[in-house]
Amino acid sequence: MTIELLGALTWAPGFKGVLTVAVAVIILCGSIALILSTNSGARLGFLIALTGLFGWFVVMGIIWSAYGIGYKGPAPTWKVADTVQGTPADSRIPVAETLPLPSDLPDPVAVRDGSAELSKEFPTTGKNPTIGDLVGLDEDLRDQINEQVDPWKILESSNKYTGETQSVVAEALGPDGKGLFESASDYVVVQTFVTGGKTGRTDNSTLGRIKYKFTSALEFDNPPLYAAVQLQAVVPQETKPGQAPPLPVVDKDAPVYTVVLERDRGALRLPSISFTIFSTIVFAILVNMLHRRDKLAAAQRSAVVAAGA
Repeated sequence: MTIELLGALTWAPGFKGVLTVAVAVIILCGSIALILSTNSGARLGFLIALTGLFGWFVVMGIIWSAYGIGYKGPAPTWKVADTVQGTPADSRIPVAETLPLPSDLPDPVAVRDGSAELSKEFPTTGKNPTIGDLVGLDEDLRDQINEQVDPWKILESSNKYTGETQSVVAEALGPDGKGLFESASDYVVVQTFVTGGKTGRTDNSTLGRIKYKFTSALEFDNPPLYAAVQLQAVVPQETKPGQAPPLPVVDKDAPVYTVVLERDRGALRLPSISFTIFSTIVFAILVNMLHRRDKLAAAQRSAVVAAGA
């Protein structure tokens, strides 16, 4: 029976992990408590060891909370709030009603062809660029688009939110979601917008970055952060044997889908902050107990000295 139990542990890495941590804690903390107990007595040695343990918990909890590591809660994610076919004015999200259609914005191919610099970055032999591709290189175009779509802002293709939102949209519109498309290759993302959230940093200097870190952390009222991903189906093309898949071509007659997403900020640091607060309270209680014991011991020694005199 014992041999079978030990053999079964090989197939339970979770249980083995629990045993490993338990043995490590017993050996480390137990050995320290044992050494302290032999020098200070069992009760005082245990109290000193426990105080040191929770002091270490406080330091570890502060590091966890600062860097968002260790005992983590749910991470921030994007969640689909609405999906609109056709004009965004039909959206259930009020702020999304002002979104333009791709036809209302400058044609990215025409903008590319009118600029030698953009034509060099996005040659005509490759995939046609989107507005998000161009605004990463053309600040004037970015300002023009942002002024036209205010309060929304265009997201460049290199922005981290672009990839995050597109992966959420692919799952939401795929076979496991609304089933509008069989795969992400059946459509192309035309453009992505974002609005709301905390006020962004305007000063990129060292002092400005430090100031923004503190002011942003103290800004407890988080306005909703929305993103809007607009996409269209592509023209079906056959891939010939032995050749690379053809470049996707947007079907201009296909309806435009606007997927509105809201940022769920999650609670990444909540467990670590709660752990830190709990450990700090216990640590303060234990330190106070040691302090009161030292005062009592000092008073007793003084009384003995006074009685002997």
